[in-house]
Amino acid sequence: MAQREDLASVNLGSAKAIGQCLVTEGRFENLSEACRAGLRRLAEDARIIDGFVALGEEGMASGIDETFDIDSFVGAMSAGK
Repeated sequence: MAQREDLASVNLGSAKAIGQCLVTEGRFENLSEACRAGLRRLAEDARIIDGFVALGEEGMASGIDETFDIDSFVGAMSAGK
């Protein structure tokens, strides 16, 4: 019998109980579905973090605004403006 390449065996350790609880609660049909959802979430989190890193790099590359008055800004924020 040929083995399917898309099948994988993983050891979930104590996380298996969490996954099975989610299945019991009806949030997922089976443990594999719960694992796939977790992996999709990790991928999405990585995309979000990459986006923030890119924004930070863009901000750092844009230089310093010499006209910005920090004291006025803090005063406006304190006044609720």
